[in-house]
Amino acid sequence: MNASHTANVGPTNRHPAGAPPAHRLRTALLVMYAALVAQLAVWGILAARVNLHAAFTQAHQGAEAELVAGGTIWLVLFTLAVALATVNYRRYHR
Repeated sequence: MNASHTANVGPTNRHPAGAPPAHRLRTALLVMYAALVAQLAVWGILAARVNLHAAFTQAHQGAEAELVAGGTIWLVLFTLAVALATVNYRRYHR
């Protein structure tokens, strides 16, 4: 194997060998954005029906309040995942 067959992953080549095309990653990112917006909309509607403060402070307010509290944790984690994917996309595919 000669030098032309080795992966060129140096500072001059920001796209490692075998990296998926940018358009697929951009599409995946757009799907993640759409999913985040849809989840925020559903959570917002549900939170409007439930006393938001009571959902986090009282022991048991029913299934809707539990969904609001659990949904908050999910939304924070999913938002972090979307933010990390966005940062990685911008870093390696600009």
